[in-house]
Amino acid sequence: MAEIDAASILFPNDVPSKPAQAPDWYSAQRSAAEQRLTGTHGKPDAAAAVVFPSERKADAPPPAGKDDDAASILFRDDAARKDVDYAAHVGGELDQFTLDAMKDGDTERADALKTATAALGENFRSAGTDTASIQEAFTIVRQSADSFAPPTPEQIEAGFAAGMSELTSAGVTDADLSLARQFIRDLELASPGVVASLDRHGAGNDPRLVHAAIKEAKRRGYR
Repeated sequence: MAEIDAASILFPNDVPSKPAQAPDWYSAQRSAAEQRLTGTHGKPDAAAAVVFPSERKADAPPPAGKDDDAASILFRDDAARKDVDYAAHVGGELDQFTLDAMKDGDTERADALKTATAALGENFRSAGTDTASIQEAFTIVRQSADSFAPPTPEQIEAGFAAGMSELTSAGVTDADLSLARQFIRDLELASPGVVASLDRHGAGNDPRLVHAAIKEAKRRGYR
């Protein structure tokens, strides 16, 4: 596999952060990320078309009698999940992080986590993510946080090397990792601060979480 300069396999150091004053290009970038996250990236991005008109592609008219809602086509089982409270499910996983921030007097981080919880819940609902997959991912994150203190730089480096070795042995390719990283970058764009909150204890180097991200990215149609 190609070497990368990053402390975490899944959350590279180049994860974009939201500018203080979001310009038009950021809005277009975020809109494109949200389309990929919901599996509707085959549809033209209106915001990107305004900022980058030369890149806009003509739409082919939808076949007669066909639903032109790409999300409903991709996620036909969404109706079965209409009664699932994704916000509560995600909140149940992230509320402890929010409470910890409040106990530490870090109201800014607590508010950011509340916003992230709502955004993640809506994202998973829109994408029709199976709740068992959500629980699996958060379980891995919780397990990584069981230690009394965040890992040292040396431990992070060792975790990175061990994780990459295991993934290589399992046949995970650079292309697979690229899909997972793009998925994580998009999540960060849609809900800034999520990566920093979830990766404080080295979860980004856990091969199980990497596999889960690859699986979800492919399910959503990343390519």
